Amino acid sequence: MSKYSHLKKDFEEMKKWVRELPETAHYLDGPEVAVGQMILARQLEMGYSQRQLADLAGVSLEDVTVIQAGLTHPNFGQIVQSDSLAKIFKVLKIIGVRPIVDEEAASSIMH
Repeated sequence: MSKYSHLKKDFEEMKKWVRELPETAHYLDGPEVAVGQMILARQLEMGYSQRQLADLAGVSLEDVTVIQAGLTHPNFGQIVQSDSLAKIFKVLKIIGVRPIVDEEAASSIMH
């Protein structure tokens, strides 16, 4: 168990509460949030701060923050440099993405 495991648990609990608000489930289950969570988890695993990640990737701190918050969806109007995600993936050594499906969440979306 990592020293950040409690953050994931707290975030999952917060997501359950927030899902009760209209339109939030769609956002929370979207690819932008999933990618942001993956990047944040890997960043913490590697021991980087957001600033360190931005510096190592050669991207702006704002791009890292926007991507991690899942705000790259067109509805939010946040623009990041087109190659920022690729640069961040390279620094974090994210070569491929293998989804882990949350069956419970997936079934709740389908009903």
